[in-house]
Amino acid sequence: MKLLFKELYLFSTIEKTAKKIIFSEGVNVVTSNQLNGTDRGKSVILRSLYHALGADSLFDDKWDDKNKIYILYLSIDEKNYYIYRSADLFKFFDNNKCLLFATTSRHNLAEELMKYLGFAVQLPNRATQKLEITPPVYNYLINFLDQDYYNGTTFSSFDSLGQYKDYKENVLYYHFGAYDKSYFEVIREKEQYIEEQSSKKNRFNLLQEMQDDVDKKLGGKQISADLQTLNAEIEFFKKDYNKILLQLSKCKENLLDLRNQETEIQQSLFELDTLSKKNDSDIKKLKERRCPECNSILEDVVSLRSKRFNISEDIILLKTKLQSTLIEIRKSITKAEEQYDIFLKELNQYEDKMKINNTQIKDILRHKGFLEIREGIILEKNSLNSILDKIEKNLIEVQRKIRKYANKKKIINEKYYSLLMDARTQFGLYEIDSDNFKSIKTPFCASGSNKPIATVIWYLTLIALREEFNPLAVKFPIVFDSPNNAETDDVKRHDLLQYILNSFNGNTQLILSSIGFQKEDFNCDFDINIILLENAKYHLLDEHSYNENYYLLETFCNAK
Repeated sequence: MKLLFKELYLFSTIEKTAKKIIFSEGVNVVTSNQLNGTDRGKSVILRSLYHALGADSLFDDKWDDKNKIYILYLSIDEKNYYIYRSADLFKFFDNNKCLLFATTSRHNLAEELMKYLGFAVQLPNRATQKLEITPPVYNYLINFLDQDYYNGTTFSSFDSLGQYKDYKENVLYYHFGAYDKSYFEVIREKEQYIEEQSSKKNRFNLLQEMQDDVDKKLGGKQISADLQTLNAEIEFFKKDYNKILLQLSKCKENLLDLRNQETEIQQSLFELDTLSKKNDSDIKKLKERRCPECNSILEDVVSLRSKRFNISEDIILLKTKLQSTLIEIRKSITKAEEQYDIFLKELNQYEDKMKINNTQIKDILRHKGFLEIREGIILEKNSLNSILDKIEKNLIEVQRKIRKYANKKKIINEKYYSLLMDARTQFGLYEIDSDNFKSIKTPFCASGSNKPIATVIWYLTLIALREEFNPLAVKFPIVFDSPNNAETDDVKRHDLLQYILNSFNGNTQLILSSIGFQKEDFNCDFDINIILLENAKYHLLDEHSYNENYYLLETFCNAK
């Protein structure tokens, strides 16, 4: 599914002037004369496109937005519609100019447009944390660049973007299909579990302090007389007992493993000592020119002596290494033995706690008042313990779901890095550290004439990621206002425009503005719709266009 801009109508009812612009399906370039073509209204046209769809573009003071009316004729999945905007009033019509809905609410506009686009960014409300469909501007963030806001990796081309926390990262991952409605629900679910877990643990710790205090008053006779409470208490002992038993078992296995390593090293050292003695004996024989094996007299013993001395050096090095390892292992054995003793003492303590006799129970019955308090504490602790176990299981499941989203993000960031590194090489943007490309969260920007280049390649990278990882989402037109920034030299200006044109793959619509654009200056194997503005400076709208298209304005204005 894709959205295409077909016609744009701009009206000034105060001045009774208007302008109609017709776009083609592929590449469109709004241009004017190279010599004196500034201030003809190119930026007004491009800013008006997504402005008509519910975003808030940043117009110059000379353009009185509040007194302008925007009508955009568009197609969605090959069905034609009109959208009408006057200040904060939006009306949506079918191809026959029948009103489908009207609204003054951006949230409602986004909800209604979602029925036709099949897409809307959803984010948690900053105040309530409840998930909601965001205003339409968040749908278009990566598809529009204003000529005055080529600021690297910041979204500055639209107004009113800060109403959601961490919106940049969340919106991008939503566009790329890594986040969806379920993601934010899972994150909220995790936060609720952690919040509940913290609350229950605090309550559990408070109860434990209360129980310790009551136990002191009972003088150590702390066994419950009530069978239900007694069983609950025993369960606590069993749980801790089994935990210590498991730790003791692991410690024992570790200790056995260390002992085995110690024995192996000692055996290796013994064998090295034996080999060393044999080698020393051979060297002694060689000094007397006798063969170590047969004891015969040798003429030349230099080579054999050299080999024996090399063996001696190897033995020394190996023994030194083994002795160092042996020292470390013995330290580990000492620590493991100490830990084993600690666990063994804890185990004995819990075994004592689990030895219950009638004498203790009768003694506790004399302290009935304290016991009733204590029993209530233990029962509540047992209930809390069950709840905490359940929360822990739920958190494990939630974390499993979150990991799936994390894996998607990892793949996206790897592709993001690859695309930006290619573009960095192509344009020689070595002033930007490649580490800044490893995550979409990391901002970067170039300086001077490279700033618009860095901005454009970032936006085109985002669009490419969206197309690759979320191919079924509606494709919005790419609208770049004057990417050939005034600070950019002619060569870079040409290369940047060529780069943008090369990125066009026909899957969506491309609309550019550029002063003095000539198609023959670029290598293109597709048609380009040239929209040449020849009006006077600051006079984009005219009376003739107003009279010619007034019927459309009247029809949509009167529709209820």
